[in-house]
Parts: sequence; structure tokens; C-alpha cells
Amino acid sequence: MGITSFFSFTQGMATFTQVLLALPMTLDLLGPPSFLLLSLLFTLHHFLYSTLRLAFKNTPLAPIISILSFLSPFISSFLVLLTLYWYLNPPSSTSSTILPPIQHYLVDVLPFVYAQILRWVSPLFTLLEGISTLLVVQVVGRVGKGWADEEENNDEGSIEWRSLFGLILAALVYCAGLAGIIKAFPLSNENSLPAFLLGCALTSVLFLSLIGFTLRRTNVLETSLVFVYVVYSAWLSGVEAAMEPRTNASTWLPSPLSSLRQPVSNLPQSLDSISSLFNYALHSTFPSFISVSRTLPPHLLLSLIYRVAVLHMAARIVPVIRKSSLGYEDGLSVDAEQKEGFWDGRSLGQEPPNMRITTVVLSYRRAILIAVYTHLLLLDGGSQTWWRWINIALFLSVWSLELLLDAEGDDNESVSRWKVD
Repeated sequence: MGITSFFSFTQGMATFTQVLLALPMTLDLLGPPSFLLLSLLFTLHHFLYSTLRLAFKNTPLAPIISILSFLSPFISSFLVLLTLYWYLNPPSSTSSTILPPIQHYLVDVLPFVYAQILRWVSPLFTLLEGISTLLVVQVVGRVGKGWADEEENNDEGSIEWRSLFGLILAALVYCAGLAGIIKAFPLSNENSLPAFLLGCALTSVLFLSLIGFTLRRTNVLETSLVFVYVVYSAWLSGVEAAMEPRTNASTWLPSPLSSLRQPVSNLPQSLDSISSLFNYALHSTFPSFISVSRTLPPHLLLSLIYRVAVLHMAARIVPVIRKSSLGYEDGLSVDAEQKEGFWDGRSLGQEPPNMRITTVVLSYRRAILIAVYTHLLLLDGGSQTWWRWINIALFLSVWSLELLLDAEGDDNESVSRWKVD
């Protein structure tokens, strides 16, 4: 089982690294059209893989999934080569047949439809970030509380160092949030609505924190992280509102009639073969990654790193909550070892109805992360301003629901049931 887990981790990291580096490299060297094409190919690859994984789960065809999982890094590399090939040899929209070839639609049409879809679902990504953040914050708060409660004190007068450390850490987080309000979100005489909304949000955090303390449903670490996230979202809203449109963002939707191969200033014109272009791209991967990172505004780079990280952590946490809700925990029994990981021995039709949507979302998490990554690399200024405030409202509403739901019941069972249902 250890070798299997090692190979699974290795192929997962290889695929993740390829996506992380290949997309900025393509954006920097080949331009937005090729970047959108590669992102679309990556998304389709993981979408089809996840669909087959759901369909073949616990069936005689399940070994095919293991084979596809092993081949995933090689498929990603092939998609990069395919993008390079189409950059050098863009398909023509004219042919001897009545309809254009399918490559024309795949290369010249679908990537721009894909970009349009990303723009329309942009608010969904923002709201998904808020829900994922709440899940991570709750887990961090409960893990911190459990860590402090495990401290052994033989002397009645001894200091509980873990609890003291937790209080100091929470106080530092609160101070960081207050400093963020003072320095990063100054009041504006031109528009007082953001300041009003921020005041409402902070007041809600204060009262919800007091309610949570009264009902013994939260702790200072969790409330401090909630406070900082509200301040962070409000700060991003203000910065994005004053952000100038970016060069990449202005080319979100170039004309599908234009050629995929557009002149790029930093790409030598002598690269006219797949091997030469691939070698040049391979040696330019890290410089391109750094170049794209430098062209991103600091707040947008922070938003990209934070959103991808919090979505990834939430995708790792939810399977653990699912396993706990099914009545077993890691390492406690032989059955637990057989039910290791996201796949718990049940097909999608055998799962409880309230868990099926979680199963579907988790199975497509890689495709979702690629879409989020692509969206943030080409995000236009000001497009998220008001959705940030809607996200804060949803974030606090769901947190209040969690605080008040089954407040008199067992804490662990209530939280697990709410997160699954």
C-alpha cells in the first residue's frame, strides 16, 4: 500500500507541476490564444478522466482508472506538444468538404468559448473561495483547540503553554487584521459605500463571535481567521476597483477568425519545428513563470496563490470529513485501510443522496482548479469588486448557520453532519 501511495503522490505532483508551469510558459511565449487552447486541453483531459473515474468506480473496469492515472503526466506532456504543433501549423478553416475540419473548431473556436464561460462563472469562483475558506478556518480552529486540550498539566498552578500560545497567535492575527483595515483600506470621500459595507461586515463578525463564544461553538483562533479573511476580501475589493485593465485581460476574447499563431516579441522567429520550439520552451519554463508572476499586480498574485491553495486544502479536507461521517477513521481497522482515500468502496448510486453532490464536485476538483488558475492569470481589473462583498455576505451567513445549527448537540457530530449534508 505504501508503494501505491508513493506512485499516486508522484504522478499527482508531476501533473500538478506541469499545469503550474506550462500555462504561464505558454502565455508568455505563445500568447493568450495558445494559452487558452492549452488550458482547455488540460481541463478536458481531467474532466474526461474524472467522468470515467465516476463511471467505473467499483466495477470490473476500475483497473482502467489506475492505468489512466499512471499515464496522466504523459498525457499532459502530449497536450503541451500538441499545442506547440498547432501553434506552428494552425489548422485552416477551409477544406474540400462542406464543413471546416474539427481541428478548426477545437483550436480556433472552443478556446474562446471556454474563455467566455470562465468570465461568466467568475462570480462562482469567488463564492467557492469563500466556502472553502470557511471550511479551512473551521478545521484550523478545531485542530488548534484539540492541540491545546491535549496538554497534560500535573500541577494545578502550572501554566497551560499551548493555550497561552494559541491566545497569543490569535491576538497577532487580530492585530494583523486591524493593521490591514487602517493601512490598506483608507476611507474615501468620493465613495462611502465600501466603508459602510466594511463596517457592517466587521460588526457582523463581532456579534457572531460573541454568539459563538456564548454557545461554545467557536474559539478565538477561528474568529480571528474569520476576521482577517473579511478584511482581506474587503481590501481586494478596494484595490481591484482602482486597478487599470491589464494587457492580458484585454485579449480575453480575440476574434476566433484570427490565426492561432500571433507574433510574440520574446520568441525567436527561427523556431520553426516542434523539437526546436519544445527545447526552447523547456529551457524557458521557469523564466516564463517568473516573467508572468512579475507582470501580475502584487494583489492579484496574492489572490491567485491564496485561491488555488485554499481550494486545494478544502479538496483534501472534505474526503476526511466524509470518511468520518461514514463511521470509520484512518488506521483504526482493516476496513479503514481498504477504504483509504476518496473512494470509500461505494459506487455513486449507492451513496446517500446528500453525499452525491460532494462526490461529484470532489471528483472534478482538478478540472476546477485548472479553470480557476486560468481565470486568475487573465483576470481583468474591477471584475470582482462587488462579488467580493457578496462573497463576504455569503461567508458570514454560512458561518452563522454553522454556529446556530444544533448548538446544544455534540460539537463534532453537528459539524460533520452539516459539512456533509
